[in-house]
Amino acid sequence: MEAIKLLARIGEPPLGRLIHYRALSTTFREIKIKRDPGCPLCSSKATISEPFPHKKEMTPLPEISTLELRQILADGFDGILLDVREQDEYFTAHIDGSQLLPLSGWPASAANLPKDLKYLVHCAVGMRSARAGEWMLQNGFNDVTNVAGGMKQWLQEE
Repeated sequence: MEAIKLLARIGEPPLGRLIHYRALSTTFREIKIKRDPGCPLCSSKATISEPFPHKKEMTPLPEISTLELRQILADGFDGILLDVREQDEYFTAHIDGSQLLPLSGWPASAANLPKDLKYLVHCAVGMRSARAGEWMLQNGFNDVTNVAGGMKQWLQEE
């Protein structure tokens, strides 16, 4: 509601306050919040002045199906098949030859990847891998492809 009020420029937003709502007892509690003097957004020395100050050109992320992935791997893929799922998901089922790099550890863990290789990125259904692939394209990787359907589709085809 508060976001709608701000966007519509109506009402009075609870700036500097947190409204805590308990649904079971239908009670509200107001908590005052002190400004953080080191906050990059709201302090007197703010460094953030607009939502996305460094907009980069969006490059469309190429996408392949799991059937196409099977063919690429059968033909001898020369690159990295990157699995961005979590470790427990990987141990349950994974594609032979894939390299695990959970999205939860990004961007720090992905910063060490070589940027000049070809990447096929997959996850459980294709959403996390799409986020990872978009990040990679925005950060200097030039040959990244998302695998639509991910492990769920891969396992259904077996």
